[in-house]
Amino acid sequence: MDVRKIGTSMVGVGAVAMVVGMFADALRHGDDASLAAREGVLELNSLAHAVFFGGIVVAILGVLLVFFGAPLYAPAPDGGTPARRLLQVGAPLAAVALIAASAAALSNTGLAEGSSANGDVASGADDGHAHGDDAAPVAGGDDHAEHGGVDPETGLVDGGAHGQIIAATATGDSPCEQSGDPASPGQTGDGHGDMRGMVVQQNLTTDERLQLMDEMAAARTVIEQFPTVADAEAGGYHKSTVYVPCIGAHYTNISKVPGFDPAAPSELLYDGTDPDAKIVGLSYLVYHPGGAPEGFAGPNDRWHQHNANGGLCLQGGLVVGGENTSEEECKALGGEKNPLEDIWMVHAWVVPGFECSWGVFAGECPELGGKIGGTAWD
Repeated sequence: MDVRKIGTSMVGVGAVAMVVGMFADALRHGDDASLAAREGVLELNSLAHAVFFGGIVVAILGVLLVFFGAPLYAPAPDGGTPARRLLQVGAPLAAVALIAASAAALSNTGLAEGSSANGDVASGADDGHAHGDDAAPVAGGDDHAEHGGVDPETGLVDGGAHGQIIAATATGDSPCEQSGDPASPGQTGDGHGDMRGMVVQQNLTTDERLQLMDEMAAARTVIEQFPTVADAEAGGYHKSTVYVPCIGAHYTNISKVPGFDPAAPSELLYDGTDPDAKIVGLSYLVYHPGGAPEGFAGPNDRWHQHNANGGLCLQGGLVVGGENTSEEECKALGGEKNPLEDIWMVHAWVVPGFECSWGVFAGECPELGGKIGGTAWD
């Protein structure tokens, strides 16, 4: 057995694998330029990276075999001592273990992370997707970071954890804005009730876009099932709010709150509360301790909460007062303040005719005007 030739062959095979891995990864990055921001060199979730790293391992083992293989594996007249035979078996295993340990150590460094794990590469903007432990709510208040002012160069408003707001989208002329102030700070563009408008949409990967297409198709099947309030009530949904401009009348099915399913929203939104009132949107009210649920594919479904100022004023399952209601006012209405700390919500404006101009996942739909307790058409 010519150990040097075997080692040389391994070096060649490893080099080929590295080239193949790099070429495959280059094709991936050509199809999706955002990959550089989301994955590091030593992130082995992709096949291209795994092939490249595997090539490195084979090449290193080949080099070791070329330099140290001949004396270690040279034939011994007596077949070799037990210690020698153990060394022959253990040496390559030790080399593999050393390489694996090095890779594991490096995986905890910046080499395993993208260049912008939490933001947009070009703009440096936070993607606003409040998922995971970092999004844990603050008791008795809003969990969002403070917002800044308008950037003089881009014309965007920093909305903190909600992303950047396109300032010109809130003109004051939309039916929603003309109806009055926001019903809740969490539903506005900046998450504080101060700034309305469309939040900058982040780019989606090919896989995210394909998944979102399927999710949107599933969500739209709900429109056909529950076109009116009468249909919603027959299907197990119950009124949880009167009609509220910008967000509609909410009808909730508590049995759907424990999880997220695009085809089974826990809330349906209508343009009024009469039996023949029409559906205008969907709302996903989800119980999820420790932060917002994953929700729809991509970073643009920015979940919000209704926990400012001690939360909403609830009378059973009906909202009788907003977050601006004081404890005393709430009691006078026969309700009780509830911070709903583990409850998260995102709207999906997918109904034809109400594809809201502030975005499919906007907290408010500017086309929805009217008055509280009435309809969108008042």
